Amino acid sequence: GSFNQIAEIKGKSTCASPLVSELAKVSCAYYSMRVSREYEETYWDTDSNGHRVQKTRRGSDTVAQNTRFVPFYIEDATGKMRVNPDGATFVTEKAFSHFEPGEVHGPSLSFGGLTIALSNTLLGGASTRTLGYRYEEDVIPLEKNLYVMGEASDSQGELAIQKPSDKKNRFLISVKSEEELIRSSTSTMTGLLVGSLISGAAGITVIVLTLLNIFDF
Repeated sequence: GSFNQIAEIKGKSTCASPLVSELAKVSCAYYSMRVSREYEETYWDTDSNGHRVQKTRRGSDTVAQNTRFVPFYIEDATGKMRVNPDGATFVTEKAFSHFEPGEVHGPSLSFGGLTIALSNTLLGGASTRTLGYRYEEDVIPLEKNLYVMGEASDSQGELAIQKPSDKKNRFLISVKSEEELIRSSTSTMTGLLVGSLISGAAGITVIVLTLLNIFDF
């Protein structure tokens, strides 16, 4: 029979065949990029006196987005373990953020070697003025200390951390440490945090799981 056990590991991320992110061009095990159009729209509304008035509002549309990941290893002083990221919740670091003002006059958007075809709906209409385009990218970098919580299993031959078979258990890959994850949520979860810490070491795992179920990291 195969080995299956909920586990957490901490160590440096390594990968023999890493990805290169589309915007920041950094080697990584995971990246998520998004390009959005920010616009200002003119519309008609009715005021408190029943008069028709013209107003403006700001909004954004997603022009392009892409997410990719590859298996990688976590290394520490005792050895290394494979991580299969499929199905994980990722706590990432920002690798790229840029706003390019102005409209695009043409069927495509080009930036840093990236070309994106624009549909007519994203080019705006008579009542819409494009303010610019925002480029953002988040990554799980290599040679970075990570915290991983999931299920250790040898079901595929090699022992690896992967998505738990029980849906009640979370699968997390984080650039933040366990302690940082807890601290980042204490402002709204102080009571729960104190109660869990009183229960002892096991409470640490409980609170991390609870926080991750409530907050979208």
